[in-house]
Amino acid sequence: MKKLTVIVLSIVIILISWGYLSIRPTLKGFYQSEVNGYHIQVLIREEDNSFVEWIDNREVDRGTYKKSENNSYRIKSNKQSFEITLNDDNSFDIVVDKLNDGKPINMKNISTDDIPISFWDKFDDVDEYKALLD
Repeated sequence: MKKLTVIVLSIVIILISWGYLSIRPTLKGFYQSEVNGYHIQVLIREEDNSFVEWIDNREVDRGTYKKSENNSYRIKSNKQSFEITLNDDNSFDIVVDKLNDGKPINMKNISTDDIPISFWDKFDDVDEYKALLD
């Protein structure tokens, strides 16, 4: 009886461990980071494979994404095209040369909701922020 309990307990532990190890991150939701005084946000909408990018609450870009392989995704818009790799903690790195001298900026997932988000304030300097992506 004791041997059977140990075997059953071992199987349960193995199944639970396997379940945790097989969980893969999903590119979805709201990502955010701060670098050199700028707040960068990206919304990833899984339902239509779209993204919106903001810098300091100013929309600077929008476009689509497509899964390449494993955890790699191709991001494409009229303004830029680049590839990201989703990390195990559901974060990814982007490069905005004019904000961080070409060094990666880690975008952390703060919400897996992919509901549309818009900032209600109107800014007169949006073009200056869009120019950061050039």
